Amino acid sequence: MDGEDFREVFLQANARPEFIASEFADVIRYLMRAVSADDGNGPIYQASEKMKFVADLLQRCPDPVSWYSMFSDAVEEVQNCIPDDPDDRRYIHAAKRGTKYLVELSATDNAARGRAARRLDEFRDAIRWSEEARGGRR
Repeated sequence: MDGEDFREVFLQANARPEFIASEFADVIRYLMRAVSADDGNGPIYQASEKMKFVADLLQRCPDPVSWYSMFSDAVEEVQNCIPDDPDDRRYIHAAKRGTKYLVELSATDNAARGRAARRLDEFRDAIRWSEEARGGRR
């Protein structure tokens, strides 16, 4: 069996919605790295390569995969992989609020400016809370 035959067997064996969603979760992670990086070229390249793999899997899936299902499962996987460490909980809370702020700051619809202002307040509150919690643990 040559490399192409092996690849095809591998793709057909793994063309299942749960595996595809897991691979798409990696695409999301790479894109999140790209957005948060000063130079996102590396993560963008990795996301594009992984997305080619996801597309190959989708083509071989015996039953159609709904976009909603794939997105939902991938987001859930990313969320479930975030550790629930009591020491890090306050920083994770602040990071999530910071992510919301970045998303709204980059949005271009008519209500984006208002949402960004609210998200900035939430982010600042989360940072304040994490600093206060850290100070109280000393």
